[in-house]
Amino acid sequence: MSTAEPLSRIPRGLQHIISTKPNKFAHKLPSRLPHASNKFVQPRDRVRKWNIRPGDKVRLLVGTPKQKFINQQDATEGWKTFTVKQVDLSRNRVFLEGVNNNRSNVIHARPSNYDNLTPNQKQSYDDQKNFVTTMRPVHYSNVQLCYDDQKGPGSSFVSRMKTGRTHFNVKSQRLDWNRIAARISGGSDTPSGPLSLPWPKPEKPYELPKPDDDLDTSNNVAIRETLVLPGLEAIGNTHAADLVPQHINAPSPSDTSFSDAYINNLHGNRPLRKEESELVDLLMPLYLSNELSPRFGKYKTYKAYKSRREAEELERVEVGKLAVDEWELMGRDKGLKEVTELDEVALEGVFIKPRTRKEVREAAITEFDLENETMRKEVNSNVRSGKIWSSEVGDWIDGPKAQNIARKQDRRERKTRRAEEKLANLKLEA
Repeated sequence: MSTAEPLSRIPRGLQHIISTKPNKFAHKLPSRLPHASNKFVQPRDRVRKWNIRPGDKVRLLVGTPKQKFINQQDATEGWKTFTVKQVDLSRNRVFLEGVNNNRSNVIHARPSNYDNLTPNQKQSYDDQKNFVTTMRPVHYSNVQLCYDDQKGPGSSFVSRMKTGRTHFNVKSQRLDWNRIAARISGGSDTPSGPLSLPWPKPEKPYELPKPDDDLDTSNNVAIRETLVLPGLEAIGNTHAADLVPQHINAPSPSDTSFSDAYINNLHGNRPLRKEESELVDLLMPLYLSNELSPRFGKYKTYKAYKSRREAEELERVEVGKLAVDEWELMGRDKGLKEVTELDEVALEGVFIKPRTRKEVREAAITEFDLENETMRKEVNSNVRSGKIWSSEVGDWIDGPKAQNIARKQDRRERKTRRAEEKLANLKLEA
């Protein structure tokens, strides 16, 4: 859905800040159709974080007393409250239920048998009135959020609002933030201090659109796993082992002989040999999976990062638990008193409180985190220097990048040595 259309739900990100139109006069709707104001708002002037969403109760700050107040004259009996039905993110407008519900006469297309109708039927069709109720848009700054609606003078409203830090909500998979009422006006018992405002609940939960049976694939067929990838055990003893990436940072396969043989076979230039046919059948699912869902894609890298962090968190918990079990097995610091009373220690009369389970657990987890941080720094340093990990040797070895770095370093050293030799052999002639 385009950001120029009114929305009943706030999107997941901040895409409304980006202008999707080539100019401000593009995609104008006919005046008879219900649409937002034609006033174009520059992307830099659009509201970044929308704190008023569909379902909120608000009051009007502008307009006639008939629209704003309950007694249609002044605020002695309270303000009217309206429900936000839709929002227009690209024009900073909100649509309120009950505010100037205008009526537009929508013109429908003529029927296919219009020429065969009688004059009376044509006149009846041409004179018909198809009124559609539309809501007038109101600017975002001309409404004020209702904190407590008492249907009278006791209602309180948020006169100043702040937003919390933007974070990514993993459950809803969207950018989210907290809205905070910094100042509340109106009402007899107006609370003081910043207060967190809950978000309105949608009228009905959002459901993904169901596929069209005539055009789309049904869900039971779409979720069926039809691509079966071969395991690494089947590839390890073949020539395809060098073509399969072993880690996420591995470069793309440089050997294109098997793919060229497959293309030549399709064009009828050369038939596949038996070995090539087996390798093509083995590698084709891997090529397809790498093409359709790259291993370096954003989702896969995030998923790998998340899985590593989850595994690290489980290991941290296990390390703390094992440390507490070992501490209890050793007697819970029972020999601490005898050690402090020794003459060599010279702590006689000093009271030392034994450790608790929490302290033992936190000490073990802190040591585990320090070891992990040291290991990460070592890995990052080795990767930057061009080294690769060898499972056979069990240590880091120089890779192509490290060899290239060493070659450049040797070249610089040779240039420096030659320059120093020239300076040393330089003689001044009389």
